[in-house]
Amino acid sequence: MAELEYSNEALEAKGLFYNKEITVYVEGKDDPLFWENIFDLAEIEAHIEDVGGKKELEKYLKKVTEEGADFFIAADNDNGEFMKDDPLNHPNIVRSYGYSIENSMYGHLVPIEKNISNFCRKKLEVSDDFEKWMNDFSQKVYELIVYDIANNRFGKGISVFGDNCYRFLKKQNSYEICSDKTSQFISSIENEFDKEEIDEVRELISKSEKELWFLIKGHFITHALLNLITHTIKKHNGSKKSMTTDFLYSITIDCKEGWKNRIDIRTVVERVKELGKIA
Repeated sequence: MAELEYSNEALEAKGLFYNKEITVYVEGKDDPLFWENIFDLAEIEAHIEDVGGKKELEKYLKKVTEEGADFFIAADNDNGEFMKDDPLNHPNIVRSYGYSIENSMYGHLVPIEKNISNFCRKKLEVSDDFEKWMNDFSQKVYELIVYDIANNRFGKGISVFGDNCYRFLKKQNSYEICSDKTSQFISSIENEFDKEEIDEVRELISKSEKELWFLIKGHFITHALLNLITHTIKKHNGSKKSMTTDFLYSITIDCKEGWKNRIDIRTVVERVKELGKIA
C-alpha cells in the first residue's frame, strides 16, 4: 500500500486543527519537546510534529525551499553556516544554535548536577568539573571538527564523527577522548583532503563566534557524558548506577531555566520570534 502523502496545503493547515498559530515540522521523536520549549519561550503557539527521520525531513525542506510551501521547519543546524550552499538559509526554517539540539541540552549543567545530587542523596557541586570536562573534550576533538566540516563542505563522503564517540574514548567506560586514537583516524583520512581545503576550514572556525562545543555532532557527545555522570555518582556514592540515553534525555530536555543568560537558547528564541512575524 502506498504511503499517504499530504498536499502542501494540507501540511500548512495542520496547526489549525490543534488551534495553533503555526505548523512546524521537525526531524524525529526526540525533537518536539525541545522545540515546544523554545516556541513557548518565544510565546508562539505552534503545532510541532516529527516527520519520522532525516530523509523525510529533506522532503519537507524541499517543499519549503523549492515549492514555496507555507509551513515551518525546525532542524538541526549540522554546522550549516560553514557550507558553501547553506540548505537551511530560508525565512521559514529555524535551526539549532549548535550542531544539533543535544549541544544545548547537554551544555546546561544545572539539571545534571541536581540529578547527580539526587542519586547520591546529598547536595553536590560538580558543575565546575563538568564545565572543565566540556572544554577539554572540545579541544581534544578539534581536528575531528575540522575534518567533519571539511568533509561536508567539500562533499568527501567520509563518516568523521559517526554515531557515537566509543572508538575515540580511552576505554569503553571512559569519558575522556584518546588523542592517539583521534590522531590515527585523522591520519587515515587526511589524504582525501587538499591542504587548502583544511586551511580554509580552520580559518572559518577561527572566525566563528561559537564555542567549539557547539560544533561537535550532538550524538557524538552522548556516551562520554553518560560515562562521566556514572563515574561522578560512583565517586561520591560508592556504587555504580546504570545510565541510559533515555535518562539523559529526560533530565536535559527542558531548556527554560536561565535561558536569557544562554547565548544558544536566546539566539534561537529570537529567531523563532521572527517566524511569528511572517506567519
